[in-house]
Amino acid sequence: MARKIEKIIEEQFQTWRHSHDHAKLKSSKKKVFPIITISREFGARGAALAEYLENKIEFKMWDKDLIRSIAKEIGGGVRSVETLDERHQQMMQDTVTGFLMNIPTNVTYLRSLTRVIKTIEGFGKSIVVGRGANYICQNPNALHVRVVCPLNLRITEYAKRENLNQNEARLIIERKDREREDFIKQNFHKNVSNPADYDLILNSETFSMVQMAELVISAYEKKTGMKLNN
Repeated sequence: MARKIEKIIEEQFQTWRHSHDHAKLKSSKKKVFPIITISREFGARGAALAEYLENKIEFKMWDKDLIRSIAKEIGGGVRSVETLDERHQQMMQDTVTGFLMNIPTNVTYLRSLTRVIKTIEGFGKSIVVGRGANYICQNPNALHVRVVCPLNLRITEYAKRENLNQNEARLIIERKDREREDFIKQNFHKNVSNPADYDLILNSETFSMVQMAELVISAYEKKTGMKLNN
């Protein structure tokens, strides 16, 4: 099973390296850069920060690719895995539905998520978005970041971006935040808002994208003692 996961992750890395004109995998094995995990409130631009960093410091971003890798690893479709992604289902409902419909369950999703993230950690030079990655990661030198933003601003920005009214945007954001909080609480027995679980907490209302990236890079280099190309 471990070899299968490593092959899936390596294929993703090779595709990414090709699109970014990177060196072969062998050249990165000499020095493994600890990963960066980014936890985020919904609409706080945490994924956007990860994407910005991917291009700036040449780390592989794992967000949608993480779901695709899990789907390949457990043999389920991407859509069925997405129904479990950062969501908690009642154990009985999860088990019965999985048995009757022959689809991945919360348990299989979590097991695969853990294996995939640990494999990504072994490759290094990656940014993992959400999914409780900071609780799965075992390297003490990994940098754990959380991106937050005041609720009212998130509502305004999301409503504008998705062409929704304020009430519709609020309901979606509050539901997404609640799902993520429940996912972390149920699977890792942690409070996602606990500041002690992160090395760096960034407020995207206070800092621009460029400033947040600079703060992450500075924190990473100070924690790891490794210089990033940026």
